[in-house]
Amino acid sequence: MDVKEIKEEIKEEETFLLKLFQLEKLVKKYKNQLIALLVVIIVGVIGYQVNGYLQTQKLIKTNEAYNTLLQNPNNKEALNTLKENPKLFNLYLLQTSNDDISKLQKVAKSSGIVADIAKYQIAVLKGDKKEIENYALSIGAIYKDLALLNVERLYLKENNHKKAKEIANQITDEDIAKIANGLLHYGIVK
Repeated sequence: MDVKEIKEEIKEEETFLLKLFQLEKLVKKYKNQLIALLVVIIVGVIGYQVNGYLQTQKLIKTNEAYNTLLQNPNNKEALNTLKENPKLFNLYLLQTSNDDISKLQKVAKSSGIVADIAKYQIAVLKGDKKEIENYALSIGAIYKDLALLNVERLYLKENNHKKAKEIANQITDEDIAKIANGLLHYGIVK
């Protein structure tokens, strides 16, 4: 080895040791803060895990209540438990509405897919052509094509074949479009 290489190696080791001593000073100086930070991180991780566990248990409990209510709709305790999960409660109301518009309106006030289905059912149950059209024109309507089919049917009932054909042409689902065209062709209306 060359003297120059040895000097550089010693200098590098010296720099490393100097940085190590500086780090040790920092650790000693901020020892309490570092321990506190570590404790906060550990408590945060444990809290997150506990919260996840509690949420899972709550979902399990409300799912069991839902299944219980499907077996026994008169179980008040299960109904109260199910109310803790608004989405599942709205699904239960939708499922058990039996075409009760007041129940469906409660569900329709919420958000999501279940509310959209309730809005569609309300419009169809009322048989109001304008309301069904408004549903079909709403953004993200799940049953848009079915609503258009219903509107077409109502126009055919009024013998307005021109408007019915116009509505039928807006249907994008192939299967529903076939039904709509069949209604137009045969004029079958109930």
